[in-house]
Amino acid sequence: MPLLAAALTVVIAMMLAACGGTAGERGVAASGSTVPGAAPTAPPADRFPVTIHHKLGTTTIPAQPKRIVALSYEEDTLGALGITPIAYGANEFLPGGRYPWLAGKIDLSGSTELKNVFNALNLEQVAGLRPDLILATNFYGLENYYDKLSRIAPTVGFINEPGTSTWQDVSRLIGRAVGRSAQTEQAISTTEGDVNAVAARLPGLKGRTFSSSFYHDPGQPFAVIDDPATISVALYAQLGLVLSPTVTSTVKDRSLSTEHIGSLDADFMFVGFAAPELRTSLDGNPAYTAIPAVREGRVYQADAFTALTFNNPTLLNIPWQLERIASTLERVAARDTS
Repeated sequence: MPLLAAALTVVIAMMLAACGGTAGERGVAASGSTVPGAAPTAPPADRFPVTIHHKLGTTTIPAQPKRIVALSYEEDTLGALGITPIAYGANEFLPGGRYPWLAGKIDLSGSTELKNVFNALNLEQVAGLRPDLILATNFYGLENYYDKLSRIAPTVGFINEPGTSTWQDVSRLIGRAVGRSAQTEQAISTTEGDVNAVAARLPGLKGRTFSSSFYHDPGQPFAVIDDPATISVALYAQLGLVLSPTVTSTVKDRSLSTEHIGSLDADFMFVGFAAPELRTSLDGNPAYTAIPAVREGRVYQADAFTALTFNNPTLLNIPWQLERIASTLERVAARDTS
């Protein structure tokens, strides 16, 4: 199916998003951002007009927006701020905005679901919604649409490249655009507290290794995160985990053939699947079932929707992620490596 194929492309792109360097090297587009070890700066006053700098240009928002279109999962941060967008980009793996972490935060049933956003965005549909702000902070391929979107409404793109900025910095960018910077800082603190609570409850995670991969086609190589500086690694790092040195030394160009699947072994192993039948086939593969992490129950197997979520951490979905992998993390933390 074309839509599913496009969605899979997004999952793989998010899995393999190149890192832009350390936080200090990437730079900061939104006020209130920090680098590790630095004292946090106070969030700016919520005043309009506000000018925001991002990778594709400078966007001025003249007044507090009321009709917001969220093209690349910004509804999560908006939900934490009590804002419901008038439209949002569909997740082809879970259509209808039925994201479990949004329950009790916002109701998207009255919002327009924009189909096939990353592959063939319908600009006429977006224009017809009469937005006063378009958020595209994690939009793969935005370069192809940015000029036209900007003629429809002020459009805020990604800070550097999609998938290369921390969820904290992306949240701050969104918070500034909608005039709720102080509230955004409070929401960030709450989510960071959830992560820190897991790390404190499971001190045995500190120094343990992890690997993260995605199996997208039968017999084809796995897409594997192989760069410790990749932004999607940050959440695991906050828990005390480190990317497996076996992965960093053996995986080339973020790709690993099925013949070398044993290289994915780690204290904690995350594997995403594009389709259920791929998981079934892998569960019947002796080379896979012989991996210690698989044999000992230290692997978390995720469907495509969950894999996409794990590679796109947000204010609201991080607690949901941690709940999904809690029991696996407990086994990792209790593992006797003596």
